[in-house]
Amino acid sequence: MRTTFSAIALDLDGTLVDSYADAEACWGTWAASKGIAAAFDLAQHYGRRRTDIVRSLLPHLGEPEIAAEAEAVRLAERDRTGNTVALPGVAALLEALSDDRWAIVTSNDTEVATARLRGAGLPVPRVLVSADDVRHAKPHPEGFLLAAGLLGVDPAGALAVDDSPSGIRAARAAGMTTLAVMFRHDGATLAEADLIAEDLGRIEFEINDHSLVLRTPGADRGTPYGAQHSRG
Repeated sequence: MRTTFSAIALDLDGTLVDSYADAEACWGTWAASKGIAAAFDLAQHYGRRRTDIVRSLLPHLGEPEIAAEAEAVRLAERDRTGNTVALPGVAALLEALSDDRWAIVTSNDTEVATARLRGAGLPVPRVLVSADDVRHAKPHPEGFLLAAGLLGVDPAGALAVDDSPSGIRAARAAGMTTLAVMFRHDGATLAEADLIAEDLGRIEFEINDHSLVLRTPGADRGTPYGAQHSRG
Protein backbone atom coordinates (compact mmCIF):
# COMPACT_ATOMS: atom_id res chain seq x y z
CA MET A 1 0.00 0.00 0.00
CA ARG A 2 1.21 3.50 -0.84
CA THR A 3 2.29 5.39 2.28
CA THR A 4 3.65 8.66 0.82
CA PHE A 5 1.19 11.11 -0.70
CA SER A 6 1.20 14.45 -2.47
CA ALA A 7 -2.10 15.57 -0.91
CA ILE A 8 -5.00 14.46 1.26
CA ALA A 9 -8.73 14.75 0.49
CA LEU A 10 -11.01 14.53 3.52
CA ASP A 11 -14.70 14.05 4.06
CA LEU A 12 -16.27 16.43 6.60
CA ASP A 13 -19.10 15.04 8.73
CA GLY A 14 -17.97 11.98 10.68
CA THR A 15 -14.39 12.39 9.48
CA LEU A 16 -13.30 15.87 10.58
CA VAL A 17 -16.24 16.89 12.76
CA ASP A 18 -18.93 15.25 14.84
CA SER A 19 -22.03 17.18 13.79
CA TYR A 20 -24.43 14.35 14.53
CA ALA A 21 -26.19 15.92 17.53
CA ASP A 22 -26.90 19.14 15.64
CA ALA A 23 -28.03 17.30 12.51
CA GLU A 24 -30.21 14.93 14.53
CA ALA A 25 -31.92 17.85 16.27
CA CYS A 26 -32.67 19.59 12.96
CA TRP A 27 -33.90 16.48 11.21
CA GLY A 28 -35.85 15.37 14.28
CA THR A 29 -37.73 18.67 14.39
CA TRP A 30 -38.47 18.38 10.68
CA ALA A 31 -39.61 14.75 10.94
CA ALA A 32 -41.92 15.63 13.81
CA SER A 33 -43.47 18.43 11.73
CA LYS A 34 -44.24 15.85 9.01
CA GLY A 35 -45.67 13.28 11.39
CA ILE A 36 -42.92 10.72 10.75
CA ALA A 37 -40.76 11.20 13.85
CA ALA A 38 -41.51 7.72 15.23
CA ALA A 39 -40.20 6.04 12.08
CA PHE A 40 -37.26 8.37 11.38
CA ASP A 41 -33.71 7.31 12.19
CA LEU A 42 -31.00 9.70 11.01
CA ALA A 43 -28.36 6.97 11.27
CA GLN A 44 -29.94 5.29 8.24
CA HIS A 45 -29.57 8.44 6.14
CA TYR A 46 -26.52 10.25 7.50
CA GLY A 47 -24.21 11.45 4.74
CA ARG A 48 -26.85 11.44 1.99
CA ARG A 49 -28.05 14.51 0.17
CA ARG A 50 -31.00 16.19 1.84
CA THR A 51 -33.15 15.95 -1.26
CA ASP A 52 -32.52 12.20 -1.42
CA ILE A 53 -33.48 11.82 2.26
CA VAL A 54 -36.69 13.80 1.81
CA ARG A 55 -37.56 11.92 -1.39
CA SER A 56 -37.13 8.54 0.30
CA LEU A 57 -39.24 9.54 3.31
CA LEU A 58 -41.97 11.45 1.48
CA PRO A 59 -42.16 9.80 -1.96
CA HIS A 60 -45.55 11.36 -2.71
CA LEU A 61 -44.02 14.84 -2.99
CA GLY A 62 -43.11 16.44 -6.29
CA GLU A 63 -39.59 17.67 -6.96
CA PRO A 64 -40.30 21.36 -6.17
CA GLU A 65 -41.80 20.35 -2.81
CA ILE A 66 -38.86 18.04 -2.08
CA ALA A 67 -36.45 20.87 -2.82
CA ALA A 68 -38.37 23.22 -0.52
CA GLU A 69 -38.36 20.72 2.37
CA ALA A 70 -34.65 20.02 1.91
CA GLU A 71 -33.91 23.74 1.91
CA ALA A 72 -35.78 24.21 5.18
CA VAL A 73 -33.63 21.55 6.82
CA ARG A 74 -30.48 23.01 5.25
CA LEU A 75 -31.16 26.44 6.74
CA ALA A 76 -31.78 24.87 10.15
CA GLU A 77 -28.49 22.97 9.94
CA ARG A 78 -26.61 26.06 8.83
CA ASP A 79 -27.75 27.93 11.91
CA ARG A 80 -27.23 25.12 14.42
CA THR A 81 -23.59 24.26 15.13
CA GLY A 82 -23.39 24.62 18.90
CA ASN A 83 -22.75 20.92 19.45
CA THR A 84 -20.44 20.38 16.45
CA VAL A 85 -16.91 19.50 17.55
CA ALA A 86 -13.64 18.49 15.91
CA LEU A 87 -12.88 14.77 16.05
CA PRO A 88 -9.64 13.48 17.64
CA GLY A 89 -6.43 14.33 15.82
CA VAL A 90 -8.10 16.59 13.28
CA ALA A 91 -7.07 20.04 14.52
CA ALA A 92 -3.38 19.10 14.76
CA LEU A 93 -3.37 17.51 11.31
CA LEU A 94 -5.03 20.45 9.55
CA GLU A 95 -2.80 22.95 11.34
CA ALA A 96 0.26 21.14 10.00
CA LEU A 97 -0.94 21.05 6.37
CA SER A 98 -0.40 23.90 3.90
CA ASP A 99 -3.36 25.12 1.85
CA ASP A 100 -2.16 23.41 -1.32
CA ARG A 101 -1.92 19.98 0.31
CA TRP A 102 -5.47 19.29 1.50
CA ALA A 103 -9.08 19.52 0.42
CA ILE A 104 -12.51 18.68 1.77
CA VAL A 105 -14.90 16.58 -0.32
CA THR A 106 -18.34 16.58 1.29
CA SER A 107 -21.88 15.62 0.35
CA ASN A 108 -23.01 18.66 2.32
CA ASP A 109 -23.41 22.12 0.77
CA THR A 110 -20.74 24.78 1.04
CA GLU A 111 -22.62 27.06 3.43
CA VAL A 112 -23.37 24.36 6.03
CA ALA A 113 -19.90 22.83 5.63
CA THR A 114 -18.29 26.21 6.31
CA ALA A 115 -20.54 26.84 9.30
CA ARG A 116 -19.64 23.47 10.81
CA LEU A 117 -15.92 23.98 10.31
CA ARG A 118 -16.09 27.36 12.03
CA GLY A 119 -18.33 25.98 14.76
CA ALA A 120 -15.72 23.30 15.46
CA GLY A 121 -12.88 25.84 15.40
CA LEU A 122 -11.30 24.36 12.26
CA PRO A 123 -9.89 26.18 9.21
CA VAL A 124 -11.84 26.44 5.97
CA PRO A 125 -9.65 25.03 3.19
CA ARG A 126 -8.82 26.73 -0.08
CA VAL A 127 -10.33 23.72 -1.87
CA LEU A 128 -13.75 22.71 -0.56
CA VAL A 129 -15.74 20.53 -2.93
CA SER A 130 -19.37 20.27 -1.85
CA ALA A 131 -22.71 19.16 -3.25
CA ASP A 132 -22.91 22.63 -4.81
CA ASP A 133 -19.96 21.82 -7.07
CA VAL A 134 -20.81 18.38 -8.51
CA ARG A 135 -23.59 16.71 -10.44
CA HIS A 136 -23.05 13.26 -8.97
CA ALA A 137 -22.97 12.38 -5.28
CA LYS A 138 -20.74 9.74 -3.68
CA PRO A 139 -20.14 6.89 -4.54
CA HIS A 140 -19.46 8.65 -7.85
CA PRO A 141 -15.81 9.80 -7.97
CA GLU A 142 -16.59 13.27 -9.36
CA GLY A 143 -16.00 15.10 -6.07
CA PHE A 144 -12.63 13.51 -5.36
CA LEU A 145 -11.48 13.97 -8.96
CA LEU A 146 -12.46 17.63 -8.85
CA ALA A 147 -10.57 18.13 -5.58
CA ALA A 148 -7.43 16.55 -7.05
CA GLY A 149 -7.68 18.78 -10.09
CA LEU A 150 -8.08 21.92 -8.00
CA LEU A 151 -5.08 20.94 -5.89
CA GLY A 152 -3.11 20.17 -9.04
CA VAL A 153 -2.23 16.60 -8.04
CA ASP A 154 -2.57 13.17 -9.60
CA PRO A 155 -5.40 11.31 -7.82
CA ALA A 156 -3.21 8.20 -7.75
CA GLY A 157 -0.80 10.06 -5.50
CA ALA A 158 -3.42 11.30 -3.05
CA LEU A 159 -4.88 9.87 0.16
CA ALA A 160 -8.64 10.06 0.74
CA VAL A 161 -10.20 9.82 4.20
CA ASP A 162 -13.91 9.10 4.66
CA ASP A 163 -16.21 7.53 7.23
CA SER A 164 -18.79 6.01 4.88
CA PRO A 165 -18.81 3.08 2.45
CA SER A 166 -20.06 5.36 -0.34
CA GLY A 167 -17.21 7.80 0.28
CA ILE A 168 -14.62 5.03 0.25
CA ARG A 169 -16.05 3.68 -3.02
CA ALA A 170 -15.97 7.17 -4.54
CA ALA A 171 -12.33 7.71 -3.60
CA ARG A 172 -11.30 4.27 -4.83
CA ALA A 173 -13.08 4.93 -8.12
CA ALA A 174 -11.07 8.16 -8.38
CA GLY A 175 -7.87 6.12 -8.03
CA MET A 176 -6.91 7.34 -4.54
CA THR A 177 -5.57 5.32 -1.64
CA THR A 178 -8.31 5.16 0.98
CA LEU A 179 -8.32 5.45 4.76
CA ALA A 180 -11.65 4.76 6.49
CA VAL A 181 -12.41 6.14 9.93
CA MET A 182 -15.08 4.48 12.05
CA PHE A 183 -17.74 6.99 13.06
CA ARG A 184 -21.15 5.39 12.44
CA HIS A 185 -19.84 2.30 10.64
CA ASP A 186 -17.78 -0.66 11.85
CA GLY A 187 -14.68 -2.12 10.26
CA ALA A 188 -16.58 -4.83 8.42
CA THR A 189 -18.79 -2.26 6.70
CA LEU A 190 -15.72 -0.25 5.68
CA ALA A 191 -13.69 -3.25 4.55
CA GLU A 192 -13.23 -1.91 1.01
CA ALA A 193 -10.79 0.70 2.32
CA ASP A 194 -7.03 0.22 2.09
CA LEU A 195 -6.71 1.13 5.75
CA ILE A 196 -9.15 1.43 8.66
CA ALA A 197 -8.70 3.40 11.87
CA GLU A 198 -10.92 4.42 14.75
CA ASP A 199 -10.24 8.09 14.00
CA LEU A 200 -7.49 10.37 12.70
CA GLY A 201 -6.06 10.64 16.20
CA ARG A 202 -4.90 7.03 15.83
CA ILE A 203 -2.84 7.75 12.72
CA GLU A 204 0.65 9.19 12.69
CA PHE A 205 1.51 11.52 9.81
CA GLU A 206 4.90 12.96 8.93
CA ILE A 207 4.48 16.17 6.94
CA ASN A 208 7.20 17.99 5.07
CA ASP A 209 7.41 20.40 2.15
CA HIS A 210 7.02 17.73 -0.51
CA SER A 211 5.06 14.82 0.93
CA LEU A 212 2.63 13.52 3.49
CA VAL A 213 3.85 10.23 4.95
CA LEU A 214 1.42 7.89 6.66
CA ARG A 215 2.98 5.87 9.45
CA THR A 216 0.74 3.05 10.69
CA PRO A 217 1.20 1.48 14.12
CA GLY A 218 2.40 -2.10 14.02
CA ALA A 219 0.39 -3.51 16.93
CA ASP A 220 -3.20 -4.62 17.38
CA ARG A 221 -4.08 -4.89 13.73
CA GLY A 222 -7.06 -7.04 14.65
CA THR A 223 -8.68 -4.15 16.56
CA PRO A 224 -9.52 -0.54 15.68
CA TYR A 225 -6.63 0.73 17.80
CA GLY A 226 -4.10 2.37 15.52
CA ALA A 227 -4.73 1.27 11.97
CA GLN A 228 -5.62 -1.91 10.17
CA HIS A 229 -4.64 -3.09 6.72
CA SER A 230 -7.83 -4.29 5.12
CA ARG A 231 -6.42 -5.45 1.83
CA GLY A 232 -3.05 -6.06 0.28
